[in-house]
Amino acid sequence: MSRVGAAALMAAGLALAAAPAAVAGDDSEFSDKEFLTMTVDHHFGGVRMAELCVDKATRADLKGLCSKIKDTQAEEIATMRSWLKAWYGTDETPSVPPETKPMLEKLAGLSGRTFDVELSRDFAQHHREFLPEADECRKHAEHAKLRALCDTMYKTQAEEIDKFEAVIAGKPITVDTGNGGLATAGTAATGGAGWLAAGGVAAALGTAAVSRRLRRQ
Repeated sequence: MSRVGAAALMAAGLALAAAPAAVAGDDSEFSDKEFLTMTVDHHFGGVRMAELCVDKATRADLKGLCSKIKDTQAEEIATMRSWLKAWYGTDETPSVPPETKPMLEKLAGLSGRTFDVELSRDFAQHHREFLPEADECRKHAEHAKLRALCDTMYKTQAEEIDKFEAVIAGKPITVDTGNGGLATAGTAATGGAGWLAAGGVAAALGTAAVSRRLRRQ
C-alpha cells in the first residue's frame, strides 16, 4: 500500500473514531418544545403538593416554603404555556400523571409531623428528578429566555431541597414569603387562610408530575 493510501485510511479511521463523541455531544437532541410541555405538568404536580402542604402542614416555616413554591411555579406554568403558544402555536393543559395520583392520595390521608416529613421527602424527590432536566435545558435550550428560566429553576429547586431536608431532620428553616414576610419555625401555624393573610402570601394554582424522562436515551 502506498504512503498516500495508508494516510487516507488512517484519516478515515480517525474520523470514524471521533464520530461517536461528536454525536454524543450534539445538543440538537434537546427539544425546547418537549421540555416546556413536560415541565408544565411537572410544575402542576408541584403546585398540587404545595396546596396540600399549605392546608395540612403543622409548621409555619414549611407552610411558608410551600406557599412560595405554589406562587412561583404557578407563574412559571403561565410563562411556559405562553412560550408554547408564541413559539410553536400549541398549548399544554396541565394534568395529573397516573404515577402522581397515589402520592397525592397518600399525603391527603396523613396529618401532623408524619405529614410534614412525608411531604418534605416527596417534594425533595420531586425536585431531584427535575434537576438533571433543568441542567440540560440551561445548557442546550435554543431560546435564551428558556435557558435563563431553567438556570433559575435549577438554583431555586436545589436550595429548596436543602430546606426540605432540614424539615425532615426536624431543623428550623427561614423562608422569605415576599412582601416583607418571613416564615420561621417559631411563627404560629394558625391554619391556611389565616396564616397566609398574616404572611402576605397569595394562593395560586394546582397539580401533576413529569410522566416520563425528558432526556433522550
